[in-house]
Amino acid sequence: MPCPEQPASGATAAELTRLARHPRPELRAAVAAHPNTPAALLGELGADFPGAVLRNPALVLLRLAQPRLLLGWPAETLAALARCPEAPDWVHQAALKHADLRVRLAVAAHPAPSAGHLRQLAGQPFWQARAVLARRPDLPPELVEQLAADPDYGVRLAVAGRPALPGALRRRLGQDPHPLVREAARSLPSRCG
Repeated sequence: MPCPEQPASGATAAELTRLARHPRPELRAAVAAHPNTPAALLGELGADFPGAVLRNPALVLLRLAQPRLLLGWPAETLAALARCPEAPDWVHQAALKHADLRVRLAVAAHPAPSAGHLRQLAGQPFWQARAVLARRPDLPPELVEQLAADPDYGVRLAVAGRPALPGALRRRLGQDPHPLVREAARSLPSRCG
């Protein structure tokens, strides 16, 4: 039996599961976008086809029926969803609750996280997430100040490496207890201020 170009609109979960194993990526992407695709299968396909999963019309309903749905999916899937420019707020909320650092880093690297998510990232227990956040050129000044006083030198180092750091903050970091932070703060010219 030849393989269809797209799953039928009335395809069953069993048919979609079979088609999800097909070697053609465009067919697997169509399965990821199909409203009859089982939630667990969406979790498997999402790492490779995050945009298709996010466009799946059933995803919102699945989320309402299972509020912790995304937290049960593989970390690779949730990170891929969180990296998508079209990822909705609720995907980022779930990602910020995930135990895996890679998922939180995906939110930190997202092109347009909300101001609330930026504040949440600044309070993350993983210093690596705070360091990625500190490198964002669009970081609000109050979060730059907060991260400049971070207990982890890796975060302060990321702040000290910002090219547009205000002069007063650069001078303060130039007196940091850690030599790498001091060196980074002193090696870049400061902005007026």
